Amino acid sequence: MSLYDMYFSKKNKNHMFNILSDLILKETTFDIKNDKTYIDLYRNYYPIVFENINTDELSVLNGELINTIGEIIIQKLTTPQIKKTIQNKENLNDNDFQKPNTKKSKVIYSIQRNKDSINRFNFNVKVDYDKFIPKNITILKEKNSLFSNDSIFLRFNNKDNISFNYKDSKKIGDNEYYNYECITEDTIECNKILNIQILNYLLISPCKKRDIFKIKQYKDITYEKEKYTCLEIKDNSFIVDQEIGLLNNDKEYIGSIFSKHIFDDYILIEKTELKDSKYILKMNQNITIKILI
Repeated sequence: MSLYDMYFSKKNKNHMFNILSDLILKETTFDIKNDKTYIDLYRNYYPIVFENINTDELSVLNGELINTIGEIIIQKLTTPQIKKTIQNKENLNDNDFQKPNTKKSKVIYSIQRNKDSINRFNFNVKVDYDKFIPKNITILKEKNSLFSNDSIFLRFNNKDNISFNYKDSKKIGDNEYYNYECITEDTIECNKILNIQILNYLLISPCKKRDIFKIKQYKDITYEKEKYTCLEIKDNSFIVDQEIGLLNNDKEYIGSIFSKHIFDDYILIEKTELKDSKYILKMNQNITIKILI
């Protein structure tokens, strides 16, 4: 039996989870065996350990599994916020009532990113809050490694790797959007600028290509007796009847319009004043992240 088969066998997975659960119980007095949050966390990090460790020994892999996931779980359980939540749950009785949730829902859109962002999978946004709880994310289904597993990760500020699980999908026209839910209640701290990276289940970026296109030049023309504005966009992959986002010189979203005809590097849109528009992007690729602040 190969190392892969031994490591990913049901017997090894269950055996190591039982060992991990016993160690966590001794360290924190918290039993994770029937806690869905930590079961999902264990399942999501399990393949990452195999990919990151170069060894031929199952014992080395299992040891690293305990160290890696154990450290993550203990850190979550021993933070003041988690400890307080657990204590509150233990002290509740039938006459107690939970305080209403006063947190506000907020949405982060990838199209509202700062100009120094790489693309929709690695971008920065300005924020006016200092902490938040990520809840879910909605992404257009595309042909890349992000969708090869039912788990993805969001990395905040280059340090916090938060796991999300596939929940459902919705089709709008020819586009299918996947919705993922956060499996933990982690609070993320931030200060004015928030960096967000969307990674596959192996913590690898699914795409490093640009997704903002510079308008090389534009001109009002007449085609088949209709007036259009013609955009010259080198090496573009737009299609007819696609919503196009217009960005200014600082790559800030200022509006959108639809493509009418496409001829290689030339895109015809309805006649529009474009003096403030310098770049374009595909609006259907916008990523939506819902948080609580």
